[in-house]
Amino acid sequence: MTDAPGTLARTAAGAVRSLNHATLGGQGLAQPADAYELIGELALAAAGLPQLLAQVGRWLAAALAAGQLGCDDGTDPAGAVSGAWLFISDARSTAAALARDLGQAQQQLAVDGGEPQEERDS
Repeated sequence: MTDAPGTLARTAAGAVRSLNHATLGGQGLAQPADAYELIGELALAAAGLPQLLAQVGRWLAAALAAGQLGCDDGTDPAGAVSGAWLFISDARSTAAALARDLGQAQQQLAVDGGEPQEERDS
């Protein structure tokens, strides 16, 4: 049985918190390859977010159409779903841009594996 989406999301959030602690003050990054790998894996994670967010948005729309949603205050949930979709759409674009930027950053680091400049000049 697969984990529930909320559980997986908590795991992802926890992983980011752990990465923040693991890299605090430069810890965990001993070589340029460490930064290259970390940035690349984060790019892959960010690249999956637009699809995930679209799937959540489609589910919300389907649940609304099926009458499965309601608001605690008795108002029509269509406004809330519509508002959420605007932010989800924006987040999808932002995540795609993040993935692109991280991918570009990783490519820049692909050439940063040699010895320091001062050692080459000696």
